Amino acid sequence: MQKLLSCLLVLIMAATAALIPACSQEPQPVQSKPLRVGWFLWPGWYPIVIAKEKGFFDKHGVQVEPVLYTAYTDIFSDFAAAKLDAAHGGLYELLKSSTLDMKVVLATDNSDGAEGVVVIPEIKTPADLAGKRIGIQGALSGSEFIITTLLRRYGLSRNDLILVDVGPEIVLETMPEQIQGGYTWEPFLSKAKEKGYRVLFTTADTPGMVPDVIVFQGAVVKERRADVQAFVDAWFEAQEYWLAHRQEGDAIIAKATGQRPEDISLEGCRILSRRDNQKAFISEAAPSSLFDTGAKQIAFFISIGDASMAPDLNAVLDPSFVQGSGDAVQ
Repeated sequence: MQKLLSCLLVLIMAATAALIPACSQEPQPVQSKPLRVGWFLWPGWYPIVIAKEKGFFDKHGVQVEPVLYTAYTDIFSDFAAAKLDAAHGGLYELLKSSTLDMKVVLATDNSDGAEGVVVIPEIKTPADLAGKRIGIQGALSGSEFIITTLLRRYGLSRNDLILVDVGPEIVLETMPEQIQGGYTWEPFLSKAKEKGYRVLFTTADTPGMVPDVIVFQGAVVKERRADVQAFVDAWFEAQEYWLAHRQEGDAIIAKATGQRPEDISLEGCRILSRRDNQKAFISEAAPSSLFDTGAKQIAFFISIGDASMAPDLNAVLDPSFVQGSGDAVQ
């Protein structure tokens, strides 16, 4: 009996000794779910591919799941339903969704000719648009803002056209049987010329009026601030890498998106660096300011009755995430 008790005592002591190191270890951090980020084929948004494929998100300690959409406007419905943590989009479309709790954390680019209206050859001037069926990208559309701005220069109004809901990705497929023109962007804009259509005007005619941005759910910014900052830092590193290694970067983007490397172009799309962003988030009366452009966009969609409530730009635009690395704006 004494021998049996001794054996049991040894076993108990051994088991206790084995448990002590395990209990004294530091608790392992719980891995956050990947940030689901919606995006669409647009030159200014390609850095997300570089950041993912080159490991910049991993380097900065954030998991990201880029979600490439085939229909641009689907991004906004999924973002509104909280199926996405973040989204790429035009500032105009996002401001019209102002009932959402959201934070714009960086501006990706300014469209400077990379999108516009393509038309059949018979349409020679903006005046010829009167009575024609023109495709625009849905109810939230910033394209309507740009088209209306152009029409006003020529004494026309939205009512002089027949506006049809046609996404930019299918404008060329819908011409000329269903529409005589439509608003689209690269890489579709260049393909329009190959098909024999005319580019009637582009965003180069309305400089500074079409900024594109990345927006996060307000709750995500509040609960995962470090991850949002890591995303922004990785974004700018990827952006710089791509611009410094265009051939390699274009090949990476082409492979990830199913395009040809020669289709990857930044023509008409002005990429905004961290320093550009620091200036963009300053509230001033200048085309470079998101506050200035945003105010003009809000005034437009309120004036045409597309929204009844003006969003608070100070609540939507969050300048804090672009202030880290990089030279400060003087």
